[in-house]
Amino acid sequence: VLMIRKMRRFKQQLSDEECIAVLKAETRGVLSMLGDDGYPYGIPMNHWYCEADGKLYFHGTKKGHKIDNINNNSKVCISAVSEYEFIPEKFTVGYKSVVIFGQASIVTDDDEKRKVLREVIKTYSTDYVDAGNEYIEKLFEITDIIKVVPEKISGKASKEF
Repeated sequence: VLMIRKMRRFKQQLSDEECIAVLKAETRGVLSMLGDDGYPYGIPMNHWYCEADGKLYFHGTKKGHKIDNINNNSKVCISAVSEYEFIPEKFTVGYKSVVIFGQASIVTDDDEKRKVLREVIKTYSTDYVDAGNEYIEKLFEITDIIKVVPEKISGKASKEF
């Protein structure tokens, strides 16, 4: 059973719907995992949130630090921030943030992998879908998809929101 601390500033807590809105609006986040020698390893990455299955997907090469880390320990944490704005006259920052704890795995089914990659192209390269689909096929064999199944999602908005 996942034991996550309750939010200290619970009045600023976002609803589940607001958390998902942040994940969809801000497609960049930090994927954090346990790395070499027990050190945390966090890397900024683009994600795609799938409303149909409630999972987050990341893409990258088949080899490297993050793939090794996930294969060694599937527990991950993702953080994303949207509407981040300095408010100098109040000496603070306005933001909405989401933290996800979950289990990561490498997608091994080619159909699922293609589906996710096509959604990534639609999200990031809307005006280049045809060329993007060709690009997917060109790099398909050297690309991995990381699927994160959330166990806990929580979000918070600064008092300015």
